[in-house]
Amino acid sequence: MKPDERSFRIMLAADGYVNPPPGGLDAVAVAEQTGWGIMQLPADDYPPEVAGPLLAEVAEQMEEFSRHGYGFVLVGERAGLAEALARVGVPVPDGITPRTPGQLAEFLDGRPAPRAGWDTGGASMPGAAPG
Repeated sequence: MKPDERSFRIMLAADGYVNPPPGGLDAVAVAEQTGWGIMQLPADDYPPEVAGPLLAEVAEQMEEFSRHGYGFVLVGERAGLAEALARVGVPVPDGITPRTPGQLAEFLDGRPAPRAGWDTGGASMPGAAPG
């Protein structure tokens, strides 16, 4: 059986870290280098009627992944995220507003291992398809 290469770690990233301005910090590149997944949060300039449903979807996905032991961090900030997470009973994860790729990588590397992943019997988390 092929091992599961997922890290079971997800970075919730503010839009400015996914679509950085010239010279800005590219969190997608850091996520790739450190083995983290990434979920992009809605851009700050989205109107509330657009951002609200998108934040609700992020919260629902986070709630589902949390039940399976995934680890999360928040990179940057997004108004309305805390409220969306509270509606599904999930706390806001530890976060950082990094200025450099090295600062973000150090923060990610210092996170504890998530509960999800391969157990000692070689089976993946419940509901996961074998590799």
